[in-house]
Amino acid sequence: MKIKYLLLPMYLLAFSGFAQEIVPQPESSLVKMYAVKDYPDGFYITIDDFIQKKRTPYPLLLKRTVRGMKPIAFDVDADQLFFITKSDSTKLSNVFAVSFRGSLYIEQKYFTKYAKKGNKNEEGSNPNSYHRVLKDGRFLYMEGVFFNAWKKGFAYGMGGAVGGAVASSMDELKAVVFDVDKKEFDFIKDCEDFNIFLTERQAAEKVDCKTYSIEKVREAIDKIIK
Repeated sequence: MKIKYLLLPMYLLAFSGFAQEIVPQPESSLVKMYAVKDYPDGFYITIDDFIQKKRTPYPLLLKRTVRGMKPIAFDVDADQLFFITKSDSTKLSNVFAVSFRGSLYIEQKYFTKYAKKGNKNEEGSNPNSYHRVLKDGRFLYMEGVFFNAWKKGFAYGMGGAVGGAVASSMDELKAVVFDVDKKEFDFIKDCEDFNIFLTERQAAEKVDCKTYSIEKVREAIDKIIK
């Protein structure tokens, strides 16, 4: 009997250790992470190529500014640009993403094509331009000047200088979040919209709309993207 009693704690200890081994990992540790460094230089022609990290080697590319098509040095990062092929100076188009010298860029036209429901009217003035991924982790974060195409068209319909001025004022620097798992781009249109986004991401904090700015968005994104 004494031997049995001595063995019982050993059995319990062994079972306890086994139980600890099969406990599933917390859900947070299973979240997929996306890093710019995981995309070697090349083209990722479709969104599925991007998700599967299917790389296509590219010809020699040059960078150009969105305004004026001025050359951009290889070692200078630009948040928005055009790519042209050096051989024939053709502007690059219809390539979902380009990884170029350590930076990752996504073509603007796909923001609208794969926009989250309710964001389909958000557009930019340079659909063939590429936006650089500024932050990576649970999702990819970018910024750019966008506008609501329907509202802007209505403003232009007013005619004259007043209509043009109203339409021009609608161009705003906005945050754009690419949820890779959902194949979905979410435009952060305003403070209320951003707080909805934070709620969906189960963020502990919300942004005070009295002090809302793109800087506040960046600060909040830093806290939840990793």
